Amino acid sequence: MFHESYEVIVIGGGHAGCEAALASSRAGCKTLMLNLSVDNTALMPCNPSIGGPAKGHLVREVSALGGEQARAADASTLMIRWLNTSKGAAVRALRAQCDPGQYGTYYRKLLTTQENLEVNQDEAIEILTSNGKISGVLTRHGAKYDARAIVLCGGVYLNGRVFVGDKSFKSGPMGQNNSESLPKSLENLGIKIGFMRTDTTPRLNINTIDFSKATPQLSEPEPLCFDLWGEGKIYDTSAYACWFSRTTEQTYEILSQNINRSPLVTGDVQAHGPRYCPSIEDKFLRFPDHITHPIVFEPVSLNTNEVYVQNFSTSLPYDVQVKMIHSLPGCEHAKIIKPGYGIEYNYLLPDQLKRTLENKNLPGFFCAGQVNGTSGYEEAAAQGLLAGINAAAYVLEREPLVLGRDEGYLGVLVDDLTTKSTDEPYRMLTSRCEHRLLLRWDNVAHRLSRYGRAAGLIDDSRWEFLERRFENENQEIARLKFTKISPSKEIEALCEAYEAEILADSMTLADFLKHRGVNYELISKISPAEKILSREEVAHIETELRYTGYLEREARVAEKMKNFDSAKIPEDFNYDSVIGLRAECLQKLKHFRPESLGQALRISGVTPADVQLISVILSRNERTKN
Repeated sequence: MFHESYEVIVIGGGHAGCEAALASSRAGCKTLMLNLSVDNTALMPCNPSIGGPAKGHLVREVSALGGEQARAADASTLMIRWLNTSKGAAVRALRAQCDPGQYGTYYRKLLTTQENLEVNQDEAIEILTSNGKISGVLTRHGAKYDARAIVLCGGVYLNGRVFVGDKSFKSGPMGQNNSESLPKSLENLGIKIGFMRTDTTPRLNINTIDFSKATPQLSEPEPLCFDLWGEGKIYDTSAYACWFSRTTEQTYEILSQNINRSPLVTGDVQAHGPRYCPSIEDKFLRFPDHITHPIVFEPVSLNTNEVYVQNFSTSLPYDVQVKMIHSLPGCEHAKIIKPGYGIEYNYLLPDQLKRTLENKNLPGFFCAGQVNGTSGYEEAAAQGLLAGINAAAYVLEREPLVLGRDEGYLGVLVDDLTTKSTDEPYRMLTSRCEHRLLLRWDNVAHRLSRYGRAAGLIDDSRWEFLERRFENENQEIARLKFTKISPSKEIEALCEAYEAEILADSMTLADFLKHRGVNYELISKISPAEKILSREEVAHIETELRYTGYLEREARVAEKMKNFDSAKIPEDFNYDSVIGLRAECLQKLKHFRPESLGQALRISGVTPADVQLISVILSRNERTKN
């Protein structure tokens, strides 16, 4: 048997696996990635896009921590747009249509040239342990690899089964190999496993669609990118567009006549699907009074004829899919290249994890991505990055990285999974973040980059770039706070030109920036800065000054919550010793075993009064020690 030793092994080569392997190796650990198919590295089996509300924030946070998803998206972008621009700085984010081939190529090149990292096309079939800790894996090819830590990024491949109507077969996404042996090994280790479901849409031949019946959407006419260190690019709107349309009454009739043939109705598929990205059958069943639904035709690449039909995922039989596609405007003669399908797969219940993404009962075993019950490339990549950082920290005996809910969307994501668990694919939403005004697109480097630097993921040149940016922003904010202006004819004329509120009294430039219609461009006309600032720097300065009062208030609220989060609960804490806890609360606390009072407070069924009782016992125990 071939035998070799590593410090960290990453199982899976999807979005989570790529980020985990890169993070672990860059942090200084000898790392092995085991990938079922190297050719399918960072595969985009569902929609060909990256970003959007909350998801775009996660991509930006991956960049700020030293990960690669933002750069992979920038390297493969076909079209890019701002979303939620009318809803305020807290929730605006980028979304890009990407070429899946170029996206995967970007990651493959990085992985195969990264120092400390080896990539091997093989299947992990058994997790090995010694003295209750991770010790390595066995593979299908007959190899044994030792390791102190493993990061499982199995995606939807664990016991994956694809459904197209009454036809089903064992498979990963898009007909890829699945993994059947590994779930058995995990169950033998006492790890709790469940089933989830997700769906995808038919892919159509672009040459068979009449887009004259749809409305085009083009890229923004300004240079944009995801990466903190990237250079924005303007994309050729004559080369690529998405097309908005709707289903029809005929589509509704076809669904009415054939819904009983869906595996969701026949009971062949019983696992929960994604609530916030429902299939066309789910929409029909949940919203029967909605006769039509919006759809978007999204060309997959400039080099292929494939078109993804957004909002039209289905697992109905193939003959029904053909009829439904022909019922769409402009698709009367459309040809299907790939059918839509549903896929049911194993996931590991995330309440078994610490906030480091390490299993509570199996030291050295980390999990990231859809295997934790999430949906989406962005959620997967962010978890993979965190798990890779913490797997390396575990091996190197460093402090792990745990993000608070006020520090990042990634902190909210992990806290929700570990505190509340999930029985349906979890999707990141801005509404899940109670401190979203503090978790903006423009301040992500201020929040997170120091952690990426400490983990060894941000090199000297990139760190120096950020330090210059921070200095520029701080100097300009200070200048605007201390520079006063008074009404004048010149300023009045400028305000009129910018359709801004007229300056009526003397005030600082910072205060004037809060007035209606006033932006930094107008401010710089009145009082030019010594340095020319970048668009990113300007956006941060405007937001910090315009929302100063709100930001200060939100920071105070977050600080109060931090006091609860800093009150740690010992792993062996005896909840039965707390007199007065309700039965439901006691059951939930024993099940989730929260790491702090703050986490306990966020568990459904645990009240502030319950947390107060625990706090009293913790304080008493602390006094006894002293």
